[in-house]
Amino acid sequence: MIELRRPRPNDEDAFLEARSAVPADNPTFLRDYRQDMTYIDFLRVLEDHRVGRGLPPNVAPSSFMFAFDHGRIVGRASIRHTLTPPLGEVAGHIGYSVLPEFRNRGYATQILQASIRFAHDELGLDRILVTCDDDNAASIRVIEKNHGIYADTYQDVTLRRPKRRYWIDASRAQPNNSFKPKPLRGSA
Repeated sequence: MIELRRPRPNDEDAFLEARSAVPADNPTFLRDYRQDMTYIDFLRVLEDHRVGRGLPPNVAPSSFMFAFDHGRIVGRASIRHTLTPPLGEVAGHIGYSVLPEFRNRGYATQILQASIRFAHDELGLDRILVTCDDDNAASIRVIEKNHGIYADTYQDVTLRRPKRRYWIDASRAQPNNSFKPKPLRGSA
């Protein structure tokens, strides 16, 4: 099972390993990290986002967390505390991603499940909007495994692809413990 949590100062080595594995097609995996930034500065930016400090009026506070397995970062989640138009309506409450090396092992399902629990238990959200590209079959499966109910497909001129929008009733969603990630190489 993964541990989904905010990054800590002593996670820098795991962060550096994950940073080197971020694919070019997902530059937002590390959210607001910039190459000229120290790890501690990155943590400060994440804390500012979490508490809503210095954000533009149309950007909601959000919690950024890494998913750890055996001390390694396998993925991440970003959880918006509220839906602020226009981004919230398109991107939803929860964004998640898995590093390429760890894909197709059940991690995305676990990350979304843990994110839903966090959004409900820590933020008090009962209804959660999760979206994905209309052609992303893997994310569609992940969302539906986590009790996502298809609402509609959203398209406007600012989007490269239409977005499928799903609502999840976090107050009634039961944990889906029927999956177990494939073991990491070299671990028991």
